[in-house]
Parts: sequence; C-alpha cells; structure tokens
Amino acid sequence: MGDAPEILVRFDQVHKSFRTSRGRRQVALDGFSMSIPRGAVVGLLGPNGSGKTTALKTLLGLVRPDRGTITAFGRGLPADQRFVARRMGALIEGPAFTGSLTGEHNLRLLGELHGADRSEIADALSLVGLDGAARRSYSGYSLGMKQRLGVAAALLSQPDLLVLDEPMNGLDPEAVRHMRELLKRLRDERGMTVVVSSHILSEVELVSDWVTIVRNGRVICDASVPELLSQGTSRLVVRVHDAVTAQSVLAGHGYTAVPATGPAGPELQVAPPVSGPKGPNAPDAPDDSQDPDDSQDTDGPDTADGSEVLKLLTDRAVYPRELLVESASLEDIYVAAVRAADAAAAQQESRHGS
Repeated sequence: MGDAPEILVRFDQVHKSFRTSRGRRQVALDGFSMSIPRGAVVGLLGPNGSGKTTALKTLLGLVRPDRGTITAFGRGLPADQRFVARRMGALIEGPAFTGSLTGEHNLRLLGELHGADRSEIADALSLVGLDGAARRSYSGYSLGMKQRLGVAAALLSQPDLLVLDEPMNGLDPEAVRHMRELLKRLRDERGMTVVVSSHILSEVELVSDWVTIVRNGRVICDASVPELLSQGTSRLVVRVHDAVTAQSVLAGHGYTAVPATGPAGPELQVAPPVSGPKGPNAPDAPDDSQDPDDSQDTDGPDTADGSEVLKLLTDRAVYPRELLVESASLEDIYVAAVRAADAAAAQQESRHGS
C-alpha cells in the first residue's frame, strides 16, 4: 500500500474465553492482535471456530474481552464504546427482519432508531441494489437479497466503519458478484473502511486491500494483499496429454513436477532444480578447485525456466499443449501460513511434553 497506512482500529493481545456447559474454559481469542487500516477493505480469514466472529463482537461491544486493549477512532474500548458505536455499522450472524413486512418498511422501523429519514432509507436501498424490490415482502426475498437488506440496515447510521460477518456465505455466484461490487463502491465512493469476515478466499482476494488470517484465536498473518502476494512463489504450469511421461522426463533433470487437474485437464506444477539439472544430459559439474566466491549461487531461481522445460520435453517427443507461469494466490499464502502456524504449535507442544 506504499506508505504505512493510517490505522483506524487496533487489537493488541486481546484474550477471551468462555465457560462451556460442562464448566470448562474454552479459549476463543488467545493474544489476538490485528490492524484495520483506514479506507481499506479488510478480509478477516480463518476456519469456523478460529475466533473471527468473537473478535468482531469485542469491537462492537457485544462481547467484553478478558484482557488486552482495543482502540478505534483514537478511543479505547470498551470505555468509549458509545462514541465508537455511533461511527460503526454491522451485520453479524445474518440479518433478522420481520417476514410479513416489506424491505422498505423494515428499514423504516430501524431508521427511527438511527434518525434516518425516507430519503436516507431510499439511498441505502438504492446503494445495495434493492430499490426495485423495496415494496416486496421480506419473506419473498432470496438469500442474497436478505443479505443486501442487512447491509442496507447497517448503512442507515452512515458509518465510517462497516463490519460484515460472512456476508457471502451461502450466496449464489450472481449474489456474490453483487456483494463484491457493493463493497468496492462503499470503499471507493463513500470512503468507508470495511471489515469482511469470510472463508471464501478467492472472493476476499478480489475485493480486499488488507488481509488478516486467524488460527485458533491468534492472528498468524496481518498485511496488505500486494505485500502478501509478493512473498509468494510463482510456479510454471505445464498442460500436457501425457503427464506421466512428462513428469518422468523432468524428474530425470532434477525438476519437481507435481501432477494436478487443472481447468483444461491434466497438468504439472513444475518447480526448478534446487542445485541445477541432474541426469544423463545435465552439464558437467563445476571444477572443485574454482574459487568459491566465483561460483554461481546453487539455490536456483524461484520459477522453473519455461524455455528449458519446453526443450527437455520436445527433445523426448512430449509436446505440451500450454506452458504458463501462475503467480501465487491468496489461497497459497493462506495454506502456507496455516501450515507454518500448525507446525510451530506442534513443535511447542512437543517441547512442553518432553
């Protein structure tokens, strides 16, 4: 994001646990630390039960943390919760409206609480694309329309910060596209800061400027999307009819070729040799007497050389249908971060066990 962004909300070592029906303590947040930059769409990622919703509820004042600090708009929470609440809108755990009333009537009832007049209600409905369905009964709304009406309700207070918990959950592709475009408009046209809790990684990547990944109540990644993607490793993808032979040829020259099923059929994800090509056709090893400072780095490039891979395959009469370089996706970053966190946790557990 270029220069360091202005932080609107900051969680610092927040802890929260609940007592279960059996009297045990269940940890929901375990040293949770997160930053929310002003004017950004922030994707809060993590599996169910990771602590995402609990973290959002502590920000909204619905749950009181056991310890740790939360600051928003320069104020400390929960001490200044009333001041902060006036600047936030939220949709947590799905919308709840009266089914027999129209979408507009439901919003009018909520508008009385926020002091919103008819023009502001009409503006909210138009913004979420429900102006044409405003006078239809809520019970006849699709799931996507219900979610958008929930967002419209959250917008009635004209918030600076909008908090949405799983707004795309269960939506069809068209409804997801509508929601994605809405979030971008709120950021670009209204200057809102938007926090979106989700597990749909591809959608978060398309809409988010900043991503926070949560695992077992802890934040394991908190950075801008461009920064995260720049840390990922690109890979060469080879689409070929005879993947078995292609894999054998490349393995004979030191390449790691992992079979996969892509959108166009069988493919290989090819990683470069760690220490240069191997096999019968590999170049001679460097002279051991050479000065170490003059030798080339043997770590190899991050991405396999497509022209070299193509030559190796065609020399053996294996003709790829396509070669392309795929950049790392947010899903790649997410999986790597979760695996690293799980490995660190397992290592710590084994130390304590021994």
